[in-house]
Amino acid sequence: MSLSEQTTDRWPSRAARKPDFFLLGAGRCGSTTLYSMLRQHPGIFMPDLKEPSFFCSYFQLVKDPVSYFQLFSPADDEQLAGEASHVYLSNPESAPVIRTLFPNARFILIFRNPAERAHSLYRWAHRLELEPLDTFEAALDAEESRFRDPEFFDNCPHYFWNYMYVRSSLFHLQWGRYLELFPREQFFALTLNELRRDPKYWMQQVFAFLGVDRGFAPLLEHRNFSPIPPMEEDTRRWLDERFEGVVEKTSELAGRELDLR
Repeated sequence: MSLSEQTTDRWPSRAARKPDFFLLGAGRCGSTTLYSMLRQHPGIFMPDLKEPSFFCSYFQLVKDPVSYFQLFSPADDEQLAGEASHVYLSNPESAPVIRTLFPNARFILIFRNPAERAHSLYRWAHRLELEPLDTFEAALDAEESRFRDPEFFDNCPHYFWNYMYVRSSLFHLQWGRYLELFPREQFFALTLNELRRDPKYWMQQVFAFLGVDRGFAPLLEHRNFSPIPPMEEDTRRWLDERFEGVVEKTSELAGRELDLR
């Protein structure tokens, strides 16, 4: 049974609350900080469980449709309900299912420089002992063989795309999958640099996009942030070559020059 069939087979009643918007990530780009600021708004409800990951059949923290929709039951009628599972951006199967179930949903995206994002993802996975390879360079070298190995997909200790340090940082391809299914006006994109530099302004823009009071000022809470040692210069040059065009193409989708330095 496909994920779409699994979900619609136990579709909740009309009275059940459903998500109005999704914070898609990207992972390791400040989505946890943005989630913590969004859920402070009195007009927004987001579950305590940040990443239920329900619309990813092989990495669900919440596996049952009834349990998933119950996450939103505490929301008031006047509140928007949202959730923040970054796997929905990198997982190819998520966008079509979300389009079928929530064609009017809105989406928030937050990005950072793709090379820095790839390095941060590796450091996070290695720190949590999810990544056994002891250097970033070794993990980059392993990506191609891992990508083509069905056993690695089936048996890796965490979400598969979290081991695709380069492929999961191709933001324009991931966002493009959604833009094939949803109109552009249902998306709002910003960057980690922008949020750090002027959190008040950018949260006002996010709140305006969602249609809630833009005058509310959440506390800035830096989450999942720790200093990262710099990459080797050769590694950074190699990544910059692999990511050539990603910043420009992602900015083109956003309709403005994103701060992805």
